Amino acid sequence: MANKSLLMIAGCVVLALVLGLELVFIVRKGQQRAPLPAASQSSSVAAAAAASAPAASRSVAGEGDSGDPAERAAADAAGFEDFSDDGEPRGDKASPPRHFDTVARAAIESCTTASVDGLSRQIIAQARCIRPNAFVPLPSKPNLVIASQVFPYLELQARNQLVKALEARPNQKMTVNSALRTVAQQYLVWRWSATKRCGVPLATPPGQSNHEIGIALDIAEAGSWRATLEQHQFRWLGASDRVHFDFKRGGAPPPATDVLAFQTLWNRNHPTDKIAASGKYDAATEERLKQSPPDGFKLGASCGKPKK
Repeated sequence: MANKSLLMIAGCVVLALVLGLELVFIVRKGQQRAPLPAASQSSSVAAAAAASAPAASRSVAGEGDSGDPAERAAADAAGFEDFSDDGEPRGDKASPPRHFDTVARAAIESCTTASVDGLSRQIIAQARCIRPNAFVPLPSKPNLVIASQVFPYLELQARNQLVKALEARPNQKMTVNSALRTVAQQYLVWRWSATKRCGVPLATPPGQSNHEIGIALDIAEAGSWRATLEQHQFRWLGASDRVHFDFKRGGAPPPATDVLAFQTLWNRNHPTDKIAASGKYDAATEERLKQSPPDGFKLGASCGKPKK
């Protein structure tokens, strides 16, 4: 009987020890898991608070901040992507442009103004012969980035004021996505707009764009630069073209030197089919532009006096 009693006692002790260890394990396991719901809840609350916070509190103070909430929202738009109503369509700029026989064909089959690059370079060179201050090169500045497809020229007064704006904020980057645009390039974007091609919703007719006379800029960081540019005689176009700035030049607008340059080039290469070199974009000029070679004429720019 004594042995049986001892065995029963020993069994109870062992069972109690097993139950005690299991209880300790359960308690410790619960303590380890307990903080997780609290951390998860804290993260969710923080995320919700950040999402509901006003845009102004999440952005850097100053830097193009206007008092108008609608304008501020536009200025704070992600990256101020180039949704210009009057510019180069976005696409694969790494792909080399195809070569076309005429500007008219390039307007129908291409979606990049690089397709008329050769002719545009001749127009710019000829325009600088006719009126040197019409298209003045932009200087190299540490905070100025020029996109690869851009012709970096502005009218002299606009160029000088842009330089002053850049020097006023030397640590702020400015990316120019469009500056000078030739009449050949403007013809393309105008046709793309008219035919609903290449993602260009609206474009100014050739001979009427401020880009053609060197007093317009499209800037990627428009929201950050708006206040500074407005202090240097540039006007933000607004929600209709959020990246676009026009230089407020005093006096009458400069003539369309790019149109005059094209007319001069055409007449030099077509002595038996000359058109009026007036600088006005008319039906005769458009017809010759459509026939012109996108890669450029055989006879390029010349700073000498044209032969009569």
